[in-house]
Amino acid sequence: MKGSARTLAYVLGGGEGNRLFPLTRDRAKPAVPFGGHDRIIDFVLSNLYHSGIRKVIVLTQYQSDSLHKHLDEGWKLRFGLGGDQYLIDVPASKDEFGDWYKGTADAIYQKGKFIVRESPQVVNVFAGDHVYLMDVSQMNDFHLERNADLTISAIPVLKSQAANNFGVLAVDGDGRLLDFQEKPESPASMPGRPDYCLASMGNYTFNPSILLKILKRDAQKQTTSKSDAAKSPDTKSTHDFGYDVIPDMLRNNGVNIFAYDFSTNIVPGAVESERGFWRDIGSLDEFFRVNLQMRDTVPPLNMYNDRWLVNTNVEMQQPPKSVGTGSIDSIVGNGSIISHSNVVDSVISYGVRIKDGSDVRRSILLGYTDVGEGSVITNSIIDRGSPNNRQVIPPGTNIGVDKEEDKGRGFTISEEGINIVPRRAFTLK
Repeated sequence: MKGSARTLAYVLGGGEGNRLFPLTRDRAKPAVPFGGHDRIIDFVLSNLYHSGIRKVIVLTQYQSDSLHKHLDEGWKLRFGLGGDQYLIDVPASKDEFGDWYKGTADAIYQKGKFIVRESPQVVNVFAGDHVYLMDVSQMNDFHLERNADLTISAIPVLKSQAANNFGVLAVDGDGRLLDFQEKPESPASMPGRPDYCLASMGNYTFNPSILLKILKRDAQKQTTSKSDAAKSPDTKSTHDFGYDVIPDMLRNNGVNIFAYDFSTNIVPGAVESERGFWRDIGSLDEFFRVNLQMRDTVPPLNMYNDRWLVNTNVEMQQPPKSVGTGSIDSIVGNGSIISHSNVVDSVISYGVRIKDGSDVRRSILLGYTDVGEGSVITNSIIDRGSPNNRQVIPPGTNIGVDKEEDKGRGFTISEEGINIVPRRAFTLK
């Protein structure tokens, strides 16, 4: 892991995650529970940790209380408490103009003092809200071997899937970036793979001096909307890496930008079928789908890989328990008790109590919920309570059975018909 010793990593953890509402009503997207045991941010932090990167800055902004608590209790001691090993969570603060972070690039610009202080060999800028396993040091080594100013992690995607959906990297045969296409209708093909394109994952490795230079240039531009910035990119900006900074770098000669093919990344303990799995779970339906994939017999990402564990703050030490007869074919988190009930094709997080005669199918319970006797829950996401304020679903309640009834109770229905029960929808105790 040649690229890890002098690496400083920024994790962007301030996203609102509007498309995940109401799960993001009270928390930032990276803090949303995932897989019955973890938070979404645990994936990028585990990747950095296992890659030997020990200087990490997590930038937060929107509804960050639960995220800060998670980092305090589960991550800071793991990385270290100072010197050459640390994880620091830095909440947004107003700049000299009284503004919060204006975009991803502005967030790094405002906290660029860490780059100056550490003088790293490379700087990683990674999103905090994606699900994947990655040895980041391999990308950093790729970057250093090519003497790159910027390396962008990208994943091969069918052009038909990427069209109007992903930022696409047009590259030459050596992987050098020729163009950055923002959600194009006709994506540029990968060299040698005409049906595929390289979709940006929003993860970057920078030459530190180049990064500081381009961020300063971007900060001097007038803040505006995307449509306005597109008309005057030399004087206006939305302060976003993908939309503004990378195209600006391409317009300046002499800058070396490369795409790193994530599908070539090798994680210890992972099998071939897992290679290249990455999801930006930005919508409720994608969140639901990827969670349930984790309980497959052969999941696309193995959360049981003991050579590349997804570390987290373990909220409860008590083991899960099943009492009496019933069918259970699900992920069941610590402290949960299932009594004489069926729990099938589901993901059950910390401290859930499912009482006699209930039937839970194709659902995600995010924790600290009591399901009353004889209840039926299907095709639903139940947001969590807390250890001291449990969400209590009354006996005989049906959720996900009658969509009109669910709407009448104030629940959200996703585009694909998944029912989302927000926090405090039922009595807390």
